[in-house]
Amino acid sequence: MEEFTFHSIFYSLKKINIQFNFDIIVGIARGGIIPSSILSFIYEKELFLLWLNLYGEGMPPERVHEKPKLMRPFDHDVIGKKILLVDDLSRSGETIEFAKDILLKKGASEIKSLVLVGKGDYFLEEFKGCVKFPWKF
Repeated sequence: MEEFTFHSIFYSLKKINIQFNFDIIVGIARGGIIPSSILSFIYEKELFLLWLNLYGEGMPPERVHEKPKLMRPFDHDVIGKKILLVDDLSRSGETIEFAKDILLKKGASEIKSLVLVGKGDYFLEEFKGCVKFPWKF
């Protein structure tokens, strides 16, 4: 199992070279809350949360829905905005694509994704197996 620390995540997010001039950050809640918050401070950008769920809380997490599910309405104005979409982990990319679809339907002009581990436009590590983040006890 690969383990991350808050320090290693913060340092890696500070170092990553994001070549995308985004207007706002949207974190996929709950796993993306902490990394998106860190990026919001680093880049001094507004942060919104998109509450989605696909997997449960167990280790390893098991799928609890057939497809990603919107858990709370997303009522933010993103018309014409370039968005950096952030999550902690993306195995298949299914949740990221679902989130992108929601944001594009809300009028976002361009979306790039950043994940700590897995499939994204930007990522810190490739997915190799079970991952433990410091916010998941």
